[in-house]
Amino acid sequence: MQPPPNLPSKAGNFTCYTQGNNRHCSRSDAFGPGDFNFANGDFEKGFYLATNGATTRLYFDNLTLKNTSIHQGYNPSHLIVYVRGNLHIEGHNFFKGILYVEGNIIMSGNATISGALAVHGNVPSGGNFTPIIDLGVIDDADFGGMCDKQQAVQIDHFLLKYSESPLTCKAETVTVLACKNGSCSELVTDPVSATLTAANAVTGWEGGNNISLVNGSGQKRLWHTVVAPPVTIGVGSSSPVAVNPTLCQRGSSTPSVAACTLAFADSGLLFDVPDKLAGKAASVTLSAVRKDEQSQRCVPTFQNTTRQLAFWSDYLSPDAVALVGSPKMTVESSAIGTSVQNATSIPLSFNSQGEATLSVNYPDAGQLALNARYLGGGSEGNLQLDGSDSFVSFPVGLCVKAKDPLASCPAGDATCAAYRKTGDSFDLLISAHAWSSDTDSEYCDNSTTPNFEIQNITLGSTLVAPVGGSEGVTGTDSYSHKAQASANEVSQSINEVGVFRFSAQAPNTYLGSLFYRIPLALSGNIGRFVPASFALKNVSLIPACGLLNSPSFSYMGQPTPLSMQLEAHNHQNQVTMNYRDDFAKGNAVLAAENNNDGSDLSARLSVLAGSWLAGVMEFDSTSTFVFERTSAPGMDGPFEQLDIGLWVDDMDGELSRLAPLDMKPGSIGDCSVMPGGCSAQRLGTVPMRHGRAVLENTYGPETDILRMPAYAQYWNGSAWTLSTEDSCSIASVPLSVQVDNPALGYLYQPGLVAGQSIDRSATSASFSQGQLPLFWQALGSPGYRGQVTAPLDVPDWLHWYWNWSGSEPQNLSDPRASAYFGRYRGDDRIIFWREIN
Repeated sequence: MQPPPNLPSKAGNFTCYTQGNNRHCSRSDAFGPGDFNFANGDFEKGFYLATNGATTRLYFDNLTLKNTSIHQGYNPSHLIVYVRGNLHIEGHNFFKGILYVEGNIIMSGNATISGALAVHGNVPSGGNFTPIIDLGVIDDADFGGMCDKQQAVQIDHFLLKYSESPLTCKAETVTVLACKNGSCSELVTDPVSATLTAANAVTGWEGGNNISLVNGSGQKRLWHTVVAPPVTIGVGSSSPVAVNPTLCQRGSSTPSVAACTLAFADSGLLFDVPDKLAGKAASVTLSAVRKDEQSQRCVPTFQNTTRQLAFWSDYLSPDAVALVGSPKMTVESSAIGTSVQNATSIPLSFNSQGEATLSVNYPDAGQLALNARYLGGGSEGNLQLDGSDSFVSFPVGLCVKAKDPLASCPAGDATCAAYRKTGDSFDLLISAHAWSSDTDSEYCDNSTTPNFEIQNITLGSTLVAPVGGSEGVTGTDSYSHKAQASANEVSQSINEVGVFRFSAQAPNTYLGSLFYRIPLALSGNIGRFVPASFALKNVSLIPACGLLNSPSFSYMGQPTPLSMQLEAHNHQNQVTMNYRDDFAKGNAVLAAENNNDGSDLSARLSVLAGSWLAGVMEFDSTSTFVFERTSAPGMDGPFEQLDIGLWVDDMDGELSRLAPLDMKPGSIGDCSVMPGGCSAQRLGTVPMRHGRAVLENTYGPETDILRMPAYAQYWNGSAWTLSTEDSCSIASVPLSVQVDNPALGYLYQPGLVAGQSIDRSATSASFSQGQLPLFWQALGSPGYRGQVTAPLDVPDWLHWYWNWSGSEPQNLSDPRASAYFGRYRGDDRIIFWREIN
């Protein structure tokens, strides 16, 4: 099974995806019957592909299905999907129709195939794959010539071509063509073997009668040393077989069955024009000969004389009808006619060996015949000597250029502007060129050979940068070069990031000749190619604080855990390994909004620090981000439904974007229907609160342990309230110094004397439900009586604008409070009391 030969050109990539309640497709996914050819297919999150009652045939280079349903609710015999490469399956998928995969099925999910399935490559064991096969679906489908149950390769007929003037004293070269169609404008390029026949031939086929054709053509030499009877040539058998009878062509005459009977002459003009390069003259030795009856070989007819000979040419491939322009063959630098009626007379001097040397040239490519005739006079009577020989004129090389001037990347590195995303098509201009000098290797400025036509030119690419990266795979791996006045336009793409040179390599034979190997042609530097998109995997966003084993919120300024894997993808959703070093320009940028309220809070998020390695930016379990407080000394919040999102700034004008996107800070409502669409991908929701820690003064006898309450609070929108869900914040409880230190906030009134010290401790250094009791104790003797003021070292997110100095209202600092030893505060309900003995 293979695509039909008349398949339309690729119409680019075909993609469909769904955001919210909105479906987006690069073209309509409703099809009528017939063939539709695409580069790559990508269908994600939705129901796609509708047919209208007859078989639709879709062709893809590669196909990706991700959480999608294809052709559900329709007759499976009305859809055939042919995948030339690999099928990628992710998530849960359903396909109803006939599916043929030349490559492999690569699975990381589940799929149900209802209808028919054939896979040339491998089906992995991962995932759940359920094919539900109904052979009746195949019988009911219209394959449109995709498969021939008798024989995949079919030859319309064989064509045997020979010269105008076969001679009995030399071998006649016969070109054998395996024609794909009735006009023989296309050849069968698959391997063909044949056995030739030559009825009545004396001697026969040189080297035996078996021949193997390469790219549909080959040559054999036939000997026949007598004039009568004539020889009838043909193809006795072949593999594969031909549908129609063999045709033959004498010179440039019309092919026919009758022309398969050859008449040989005992005398004529003998010459051999070698296969040559277009534009480069070939030296040809011509002899007027007759057959020697004893040796049966050719001997000179006249010597040491000058004769006028008539020359003309025949266009064989392409023929005169299909010829592009009017290129002329020259003999001795004179353009010659194209028929015997307008032949060109040229004098030739024959030496003692009966040979004359002449220069033959042709500026274009193709197969031609040079014909010569000598008409005797006087004593020679009605002497007529004819000669003909065919030759192949090769282009010296090909030229590959990008059609778009913006594709050029002279520097060949990451400093070039972004040109295309991976998988996006661009046009190459490929032309064939004539020889100009033996030292010339740059053919693009040589004259063109517009009549060059050949099938199966191999296309490829060579990585220029990054050095040592992945070579990549081109979207188009071959094409058939057509004869035309302008360069052939070939749509191309690449599946990797970087700068590349694109190549074209012609087959090693041209019109059956192995005379010259057309060299590999390389374009200049083309690029820079960038990822088709970015994708997130394994996202984990966890609030930093809350009750034990149940984090529920984060404080502003508090590092919040965020782990994820950001990948640069090509159009096949594969990681682009070359997205690294200078070619990895993308930055991961966080975004924030609260409950889709139209207020963009992204500017308060910290910058993510990540680096690219082989197309992946990894944020591991130690990665965090911070949502900063509002401008000092203000407070705001709480933001109980703070959505955290991510977008990728590719530094190329958002040519490559993160997908899918479902968030747009600064807007209200469904961003997928807004102008410009969504701008970020939502990672999750984190309640965000503005917090602080406060301390209360404590009083008591110097002999007691004094209890000082410490509280974690947050701003509830109108007042400070106890942060009862805070069981995560940890303070540094012990006093740092035992002397006055105003810079640190320590004050001892009076100062401690020898033997005295103050201790501050806590049962646990962690706040519990927003509270942290501190215990103060005066140690040593005599007992300390006085006031000790000290800060509590709390996390940054519990600092506040306390302005202890009175001159720093915008500076954050730790809370402070005083412990009073030797003083009893008493009860607020007692107005006066007095101690008595």
